[in-house]
Amino acid sequence: MKKLITILFITLGLVAHAQTTINPDTVCVNAIGEQYFVTNTPTSTYQWTVTGGGGTLQTGQGTNAITTNWGGVSGLYINAVEVVESNANGCPGTPVLLDIYILDLSGSPIGPFCTGDPTTPLTGTPAGGTWSGTGVVANAFQPSIGVGNYILTYTMAGCSTVINVVVNSGPVTGPIQHY
Repeated sequence: MKKLITILFITLGLVAHAQTTINPDTVCVNAIGEQYFVTNTPTSTYQWTVTGGGGTLQTGQGTNAITTNWGGVSGLYINAVEVVESNANGCPGTPVLLDIYILDLSGSPIGPFCTGDPTTPLTGTPAGGTWSGTGVVANAFQPSIGVGNYILTYTMAGCSTVINVVVNSGPVTGPIQHY
């Protein structure tokens, strides 16, 4: 008599999700509701400090996660976010520091245009971002898109700014008449 042996393999897997932040972290000028966190130890408390860049701690003091708002002056702010974890015995750990770069984008105004005008390169500051919108091809505006008012967006590192571009119609001249 043959025996049939069935082997059942069960694989259990654990998946961990983590978010990492590159130092410095880049935020947009006047950003609201930016969230920062460290791994939570249930018996610990956390002392957060937010300095420079017009940053203000909004919520979360004492917990492993905070929400902050940032100001309107662009630049690099060294050690702008700091957290010190204290364990259940009240012993503080080593401070963890994060630099913040506040990014302020701007787009150089262009136009107004007429529909027959040539394609015009778009310039954003700082350089390196991407332009989008109706009439934009390869970071340049094409007035041949037609008469209208167009909103173009310059985007970089999750921040954006817009410019308004107008394309006007030319006159409609009738045929030449002979008296």
